[in-house]
Amino acid sequence: MELNAYIETKKNPDLLLLAIVFALSGFGLAMCYSASAVYAMSAFGDAFYFFKRQLVWFFAGLVILLTVQAVDYRIYKRYTRAMLIASFALLLLVLFPKVGHHVKGAARWINLGFFSLQPSEFVKVFVIIYLVKIFSRDKDDNKAGNTVARMFFPLLMVAAMFVLIMLQPDFSTAMELLMVAAVIFFVSGFPLIYMITLFILSIPMFYLLIYQVDYRRERILAYLDPWKDRFGNGYHIIQSFIAFKKGGLLGLGMGFGEQKIRRLPEPHTDFIFAVIAEEMGLVGTALIVLLFCFFFVRVASIALAAPDDFGCLLAVGLGALIVVQAFINIGVVTGSLPTTGIPLPFLSYGGSSFLSSMLAVGILLNISRYRTEKTAKNAAKNTTAQEVLI
Repeated sequence: MELNAYIETKKNPDLLLLAIVFALSGFGLAMCYSASAVYAMSAFGDAFYFFKRQLVWFFAGLVILLTVQAVDYRIYKRYTRAMLIASFALLLLVLFPKVGHHVKGAARWINLGFFSLQPSEFVKVFVIIYLVKIFSRDKDDNKAGNTVARMFFPLLMVAAMFVLIMLQPDFSTAMELLMVAAVIFFVSGFPLIYMITLFILSIPMFYLLIYQVDYRRERILAYLDPWKDRFGNGYHIIQSFIAFKKGGLLGLGMGFGEQKIRRLPEPHTDFIFAVIAEEMGLVGTALIVLLFCFFFVRVASIALAAPDDFGCLLAVGLGALIVVQAFINIGVVTGSLPTTGIPLPFLSYGGSSFLSSMLAVGILLNISRYRTEKTAKNAAKNTTAQEVLI
């Protein structure tokens, strides 16, 4: 008789995960004001311009989180086809001149009047749900004989999304999508030899995408030696280094940073971590890194306790989406990775990124409500069996 049977119990959502998200978001609001106040005053005559907008995104994200955490995550399996259609439609819309909103030569947004929506942020969540549905089928479906056939269509979908995001162009988001997809492939048991083969076959493509495109090649060269072009492509990362140097151990104090004033590029968005380094020092940056590490630990706990493969893989995919994005941003700001335009989840200014992150957390919280644990009856049987043996 099965002594270690498990049952599904519905409980409260993971409060530790929620506390981590609130800590990051609250700190992000404070740093958003600190990093943007000077620029907002000079550009809009209101030092609180970006802070007030980010506060609106915070409450909108909170509504999304509270709503989604109450919806059974398994219902999303029914709507993956609609999600794919919506993803393709949104990514195509941004390419139309009268619909797509262009900023610095990139068409990544749809102008809705009161705010600009970046579809790729939500497409990442939709693609993860679709991939998880495909890869979380019953074990009997994962036979070697049909693995290649079953995986061809999902790979084709990811490739299509990658191409559409690259056309915007948005290389960093496209690469993030590939990395999260690779995590889902690996965790689901996708044959490692196939993954290695796909990586080797993709090397020529990445060579063409990086070294044959001037501005990307220059970013790679600046990453290798930023001081060679210190007033050109290396300027951004050098200013970030200076911010870390000025911050030292304890920082200059919130609001007292100098690099955010016409030196750091996008101090309230992509380079907000450098502002944190200057104003809060090594202690502040270490705290942010630790919070993301704790976030990862809680997601792993949720995945391990999920009642089914779909919940487990979905938790892994959504957790990887946020953690990978966070450490890409931190890697760029610290000079560990080439410069890319990717925000820091929960901290960087921006509506689409924040709302999609809160959507992902809402789903994670719902998964955490359906935990598996031993039944009291089976636990008693287990105890009785041990006493008999003794």
